[in-house]
Amino acid sequence: MASLPEIQCPTCQKHFPADPHSPSMPFCSMRCKMVDLNHWFTEEVSLPVHACDDLEQEEEQLPPPSPKEWRFD
Repeated sequence: MASLPEIQCPTCQKHFPADPHSPSMPFCSMRCKMVDLNHWFTEEVSLPVHACDDLEQEEEQLPPPSPKEWRFD
């Protein structure tokens, strides 16, 4: 059986065998997984957001819904 490739844990940076069946993937342990989750909960990390000062300008940037998507016949 071939050995598993090694990956790096995003939390602790430790290298470990990448087991696709592990419940903690892509982290090396459940502890690292929970540490990462806590970073999201405390908003230490987040997805980038493009803030728009003008609400009307923000609404104009949204594409109009396609007529085919809203038909209920």
